[in-house]
Amino acid sequence: MILMIFSGIQSLSAQGVSKSKSPAYQYYFDSLKTMDYPYTFPIWGAKAYKKGYDLPYAWGASLIYFTQKQQILIDQTLIGLNGSEKVDLSEFINFGPTIATTNAVTFRPDLWILPFLNVYGILGGGNTSTEVVLLEPISLETTQKFAVSSFGLGATLTGAVGPLFVIWDNNYNFADVEVVVEPVPAFNSSIRVGHNFMDPLKPDRTLAVWAGVFYQNIRNDTRGSIAINQIFPDAGSGATVDNLRDWADDLPPAKRVVVNQIIDEIEEFADGKNIGESEIDYELQKRVAAPFNLIVGAQYQLNKRWMLRTELGVFGKRSQFLLNLNYRFPGFKNYSKK
Repeated sequence: MILMIFSGIQSLSAQGVSKSKSPAYQYYFDSLKTMDYPYTFPIWGAKAYKKGYDLPYAWGASLIYFTQKQQILIDQTLIGLNGSEKVDLSEFINFGPTIATTNAVTFRPDLWILPFLNVYGILGGGNTSTEVVLLEPISLETTQKFAVSSFGLGATLTGAVGPLFVIWDNNYNFADVEVVVEPVPAFNSSIRVGHNFMDPLKPDRTLAVWAGVFYQNIRNDTRGSIAINQIFPDAGSGATVDNLRDWADDLPPAKRVVVNQIIDEIEEFADGKNIGESEIDYELQKRVAAPFNLIVGAQYQLNKRWMLRTELGVFGKRSQFLLNLNYRFPGFKNYSKK
């Protein structure tokens, strides 16, 4: 049995359109009004510059390291063996805290379509591990580890309220795990509010800091299969089998048949026999224990091409850390303007 979250928290790596009324930067923003903006994206970019707004370069590519740890709740458990019909054992199985941990490296290309709208893709890989504590019918702690690939799409809206910027980011990310039949989708949404500090001598060198709220929702059903020898690697004592037999005797007849088939396979494995391709099929109804948590972060922009940002998720039953190196370039010139 395994649960996993391979989250695609890929937030905006630049704050979008910016402007300052501080006299220290007035010369810089006045100079933007005379700029002949030659590029295709963002749309309306030339108009933004004419009004004295500064824009990030339209095209970007990010390399992101991300790690997350959170608690998962299991509401329903269906079990089968080697493709047989699954039976619902939710009333007879009791789980303790289930903790999912993800480590991932992700590549994210992005584009500012409008001065306030950024779209991006997600492509990555890494690993996931799930610590499962089974309380009934037997006491069992197991950690399942698997390689994962991910892909997804996202969009970010930006704006400003006085000296503060506001970022609203949303993305769908799909995790493809070898023991799961279908990729597991996760929806991530976040709102950040922060301030951008500019270098008076070099206004395109900035430090941005922010705080916000992060929300995650995963698809609540997961179907897959896992080898018996991966779930019960230490079943050789025989006590595990005896306890399972006693528990199965109290199950309804239809459920008892399927469970005893699984116990037979576990007993053969405990006796040192080769059980070949025997797998337990599962279907789980699950949810994150705490969909919301707080986030704090900062970004250092060396210039309009290179940016480094970091973000930390705190409080709630989820913690996360992100490190993002972003490179940007202006893209293609729009020769039709000449």
